[in-house]
Amino acid sequence: PNYIQTLPKRGYRLLVTPQLAGENTGSVVLGVANGARSSDIGFLENLNRRGVLETGVAYLVVGWLLIQIADIVFGQLHLPPWAGTFVTILVIAGFPIALVLSWFLEFRDGKAVADVLSPSDRRRKRFSRTYMSVVGALGAAAVLVATYDYLVGIPGPASPVGEITESPYLPPVADNSIGVLPFMALDDSEESRIFANAIPEDVLTRLSRVPELLVSSRGDSFTLEPNTPSSRVRERLRVAKYVEGSVQFDGETMRVVVQLIDSKTGYHILSRTFDRPLNDYFGMRDDITELAVANVRPALPPETRKAVMSSSIPAGVDVYIAYRRGVDASHRPDVQEWIDDALEWFEVALGRDPEYAPAHAGKCDALVEAYIWLDDAQYIEAAESACEMALNLNPNLDVVFTSLGDLYRATGRLQESEDAYSDALRIDPENAAALVGLGEVYRLQQRAAEAEDVLRKAAGLHPGDWSAYNALGTFLYRSGRFAEAAAEFRKMVALDDENVRGYTNLATALVLAEQFEAAEPAFKRALELEPTGLTYSNYGMLLYNLGRFDEAVESHRKAVELENQDYLARSNLGDALWAAGKKTQSRSVFAEAEALAHEALAVNPNDAFVQMDLAWIKTVLEKHDEADDLIERAMTSVPDDPYVHYIKGIMLNRRGDSQGAVQALGQSVELGYSKKMLGVDPHLANLADNPAFRTLAGLSE
Repeated sequence: PNYIQTLPKRGYRLLVTPQLAGENTGSVVLGVANGARSSDIGFLENLNRRGVLETGVAYLVVGWLLIQIADIVFGQLHLPPWAGTFVTILVIAGFPIALVLSWFLEFRDGKAVADVLSPSDRRRKRFSRTYMSVVGALGAAAVLVATYDYLVGIPGPASPVGEITESPYLPPVADNSIGVLPFMALDDSEESRIFANAIPEDVLTRLSRVPELLVSSRGDSFTLEPNTPSSRVRERLRVAKYVEGSVQFDGETMRVVVQLIDSKTGYHILSRTFDRPLNDYFGMRDDITELAVANVRPALPPETRKAVMSSSIPAGVDVYIAYRRGVDASHRPDVQEWIDDALEWFEVALGRDPEYAPAHAGKCDALVEAYIWLDDAQYIEAAESACEMALNLNPNLDVVFTSLGDLYRATGRLQESEDAYSDALRIDPENAAALVGLGEVYRLQQRAAEAEDVLRKAAGLHPGDWSAYNALGTFLYRSGRFAEAAAEFRKMVALDDENVRGYTNLATALVLAEQFEAAEPAFKRALELEPTGLTYSNYGMLLYNLGRFDEAVESHRKAVELENQDYLARSNLGDALWAAGKKTQSRSVFAEAEALAHEALAVNPNDAFVQMDLAWIKTVLEKHDEADDLIERAMTSVPDDPYVHYIKGIMLNRRGDSQGAVQALGQSVELGYSKKMLGVDPHLANLADNPAFRTLAGLSE
């Protein structure tokens, strides 16, 4: 009506005065003869008129939705990994096609015309153009991507999601495996912090009683922070599923949020919120365990799918809180710092309930740990008393039997130790700590085959637990199977790249496996992580065997500074000083090592390794009768250990008995001692021209 007037029964009248396009370019008609060209308007105006911008935005939204749907749905449908990759490439490839189609779809009947429709018609037509452009682009891209896949191939993932393939030593992730991460204390109150640690530990304990279920140990799970990414959880713990959550207090009400997560995809399998009174904690704890087991149950054998939920409940939550404070204190790293606090809190719990067995068990374990780490005999009687009280109250506490086994083994009471570990395994046949302890007892009893069997059984019972691999590797190392030991230590560092002990043990095993070049980087990594006396001492041994005696002396001096009471660190320093030509200093250091070795032998008179080390120290100090007695006692205890024969060989050689030395060294080689180590040993340099020794050490051409 602004431009054209309708005249009834006559026609139409133009209400405006026409003007030449050249004089007024505010509006154009494109495609007519002698009309304006598309280049007569700006590029952005062209994009707007043709609907290219609308199409681009619409395509990005639709493409994003397609990728999200594929990411969520394809995994649940168990489609192959390339299906998601196909959709992503299709969306990317279709974007430029959509823009091109939107530009050219503006042409009608061979010419492009400006949109002069009514606003409603204009919206409808532009929607149709956008719809056609998006659908047409996706269709064309699907054809192009499918053709490319057929001719060239779409790249697939380098490895399955969440799995570690860079190390062949990592254990596989089993479907029947689960971990429990520390919970997050949301309000940062003392109660929240206590229960944020208590819930995961209690759930772990109960899950570990489900037959055929592989449960990550507390020591492994608590190396991770709350809300750790699922890929890191899978890498570190080697579990298929894991539980995480949070704790928050509101007066006497506790809110706990629990989530069960698939470690491979990172998706939640379930999420549940519990709002319970504090005095209903134990019921909530068991409900959480039931939820976890219910979702892992399909991966368990049919005959073992029922969880074992029996547990003792204290008389009151206040008893449990005091007990948990003792447990939390005992998890601090420095025994001297936590022992008094832990024992005090256990006594508080027992003051409120003298028959609360877990508190007696906590005292037992704490006192055993204190004795093992502090070598203080005052803890022995107290530990035995606490353990006995715990077992009188609850004879099914396998952890107490395990602690007793550790105590008896540390004090040389091997038969009692074996009995205690056996009792623990009677209650829980998959108690990895008891298996490791029993394996060590068997080794000390010279039952090598049985020791290896139980240690191999322990390895892998708890996914991500490196301690069993360490025990097996140590056994193989002491059996002279150094390359096999190195393989087990590699599993340790594959599971935990910051494991100082793993790198130290790996490096030491590699030295004796004659892989010197591989050993030095492992030592340097260990020292980078934590400069311990043991690592410096072992690194000094490598430098010593490489003939870098001054560097060896410095490394051993650092070991002595860090481990001032370690007789072996001083003995090694004495060897390095002797090789470096500093004989007077060497003898003085050996005298200090002798005194410390006697102190160690007083704690455990039957320790064969202290005996053989002290035998060498006595030899250097020319106390040969005492040395002979010590080495014979050691050889009686561990006749199959290659190191004891090596020590006897260098003892005989130092006293001038070359023939006896070569014979003893030959026995050490037969049991696995490194020929290469013999060939570079400064203590045996005088045998370089001895034909028998040259043959033994592989020096003959």
